[in-house]
Amino acid sequence: MRRVHIKTLVLGGYQANCYLVRSNDTKDVVVIDPGNQVEKIKDYLTKNDLECKRILLTHGHFDHIGAASQLRALTGAKIYIHEKDGPLLRDPNLNVSAYAGDGDISFEADELLKDDEEFVEAGLSWQVMHTPGHTSGGVCYYLKDEGEIFTGDTIFYESVGRSDFPTGNQQTLIDTISNKLMILDDSIELYPGHGRPTTIGHERKYNPFFKIYYS
Repeated sequence: MRRVHIKTLVLGGYQANCYLVRSNDTKDVVVIDPGNQVEKIKDYLTKNDLECKRILLTHGHFDHIGAASQLRALTGAKIYIHEKDGPLLRDPNLNVSAYAGDGDISFEADELLKDDEEFVEAGLSWQVMHTPGHTSGGVCYYLKDEGEIFTGDTIFYESVGRSDFPTGNQQTLIDTISNKLMILDDSIELYPGHGRPTTIGHERKYNPFFKIYYS
């Protein structure tokens, strides 16, 4: 039986994926990228009698972080982001909220993460994978025991994240995916920041950015 429970909420005008993740034997939950509709997250937590223990941000863009400070206020959970993306949370120009039309976003994280950092939460063992390119501090969150990775905007189904926002770099993004993700087993499932889930094997075969190298 599948040991991990993943609920996906698609939030906001940019259809960002918010993931609520836990093992099947706990009511504690990790919220990844709470988007900008805190009420939908609150309703799901309340209806399922769940307690948010951590708020994990894959990167510092407005469509993924908009409700983070509100969710922190509601639940008492701490906000985590990679140390290189900490400045994006504070600066509406860097997190692009200054240009999105829904108001400036500015707040501080509680904890800054480093590459390869590991922790246990919601009954699961997590590993931080620093995957720069979309932003300089973008990360994936890897459930190694379950073979599942939450990729943010690093890689999508048959595509990759854009790199034209502040701190982005396309070559860095391609190198990161090649050296950190494409070396993993075909069966590993990827849960991106937008769109449908995929697998390493599918992307190795069909992603136009990589299939030339792995065909």
